[in-house]
Amino acid sequence: MVPLLLARLRNRWTRIRVGGKDLPPVARENLRALDHLDLDQDIIKQRYVVFDLETTGLRLSRDRVLSVAACRIIDGRIPLGDMFSSLANPGRDIPASSIKIHGIVPSMVADAPPLKEVFDGFLTYLGSDILVGYHVNFDLHFLNRYMKQGFGFPLQNLVLDTRRLYCKTVFPAHLKAYAYRFTRNHDLDEAARRLGIKIPGRHTAAGDALATAMIFQQILARFRQRGQHRLRDLIRIGTKM
Repeated sequence: MVPLLLARLRNRWTRIRVGGKDLPPVARENLRALDHLDLDQDIIKQRYVVFDLETTGLRLSRDRVLSVAACRIIDGRIPLGDMFSSLANPGRDIPASSIKIHGIVPSMVADAPPLKEVFDGFLTYLGSDILVGYHVNFDLHFLNRYMKQGFGFPLQNLVLDTRRLYCKTVFPAHLKAYAYRFTRNHDLDEAARRLGIKIPGRHTAAGDALATAMIFQQILARFRQRGQHRLRDLIRIGTKM
């Protein structure tokens, strides 16, 4: 499987490049995030962490993270008692246009921990699990910016995009092109509606992460119904290298 092979080659180069650095344990552990993966493993037996961020805006170069939340999927189930959720102090103002969307006002994050502390906690929570997000590249950018600034390398976990999986498994073949166009903006709402999922707190990191996890659960079930139960089947559609 090319995506995992490429990821492992990049990981090997990263290990060589940072091998002499004095890295904290959480960074050292992240360098080993791909070691346990086997392309023939059952997708239900994998451990997934589904995450979402809320930010001060949509500008990748200037905006900052306000909230991080994640939940696990273990053996196809979501243990609701094992979630990660934290506000983060962005160290800057929050535009009114963003507040209208997520409802996070400056007073809510004034005493929140700094992003470094929040992301360190998230990395510990994530461990070596497979990372899952909806339209994941946006949120992944902020994680990788933190990783590169703090440790000198991007996140090493395998990453799956639930949007890609949704568009390629839920829509009939003749509607796939339409699906990509239609779901370009508010696609989480469309996916949840089509799959009968009520989002518990739209535009909150915890609510969107949980909704994404429930969408991902249904996608895993559809894969197994079609006899595609191996990790290689999931990677082939859910990653973009």
